Amino acid sequence: MNEKINQKFGMLEIKFLSYLQIRKLRIVRTGDIVQTLGISKQRENTLLSNLCKKNAVIRLKRGVYLASWQLPSSGFSFISEYEILEYLMKEYGANYMVSGPTAMYYYGYTEQIPNKIYVYNDQIYGEKQIGGKSFVFMKTAAKRLKGAEFMKMNDGSKIPFATKARFLIDCIYDWNRYNTIPAVYLWISKEINRDSAFTEKLIRSANRYGNKSVQKRLGYLLETLNMDSQRLERLQRKINAGKSFIPYIPNEKARGKVNKKWGLIINAE
Repeated sequence: MNEKINQKFGMLEIKFLSYLQIRKLRIVRTGDIVQTLGISKQRENTLLSNLCKKNAVIRLKRGVYLASWQLPSSGFSFISEYEILEYLMKEYGANYMVSGPTAMYYYGYTEQIPNKIYVYNDQIYGEKQIGGKSFVFMKTAAKRLKGAEFMKMNDGSKIPFATKARFLIDCIYDWNRYNTIPAVYLWISKEINRDSAFTEKLIRSANRYGNKSVQKRLGYLLETLNMDSQRLERLQRKINAGKSFIPYIPNEKARGKVNKKWGLIINAE
């Protein structure tokens, strides 16, 4: 056994961690090791609490812990934020996907590294600190959790990220949460200039996962980019243009020309 490990951990802790390594266990639940180690429930609670403080395991949720693949020789945790997310979502049986500022950085729309992982899911809501990592969980209907693809992260975990088209639609849909309008209009324009076929993916995502506000704003934007009118009709059929009007830039004053076709107040270009 590594000398640093011997100095850092007590005999019972080493015995427990060695057991996990031999069995290749990642998830431990309270009560699992009482009989294995021949200890009381109280001592098990103390053991798990001490190992959490030493970053050998982390508490995913009440009564459930995630262990590292290897025995740590220092206070550094070998468990990444994406491993935490992967195992946590399995525990909740959640459908989920990463989007928001996390996807914004992943796809290169910002150079600012997010200090939180933004996760749409159908089970839990709110901000959580787990294993020293920060997460923002946004609860939504399971039908809105499609349009993702699995990305292989540096730690080897495979995490569902919103596709680029789906992410851009999220930026219009959740503009208030992410402050992404009007920036997202420029991102969309650049993507279409790079690949005109991307338009189809945007329209499909807007109709599947957006709402009328998304469809109105995207429809007008695509029209300014001289998109095929037949494609735009698929968006126009989804809206009630002429009955209610919303601003094209929602965080600006609603003053400007009225576009009856798309039901918009064009308050900025």
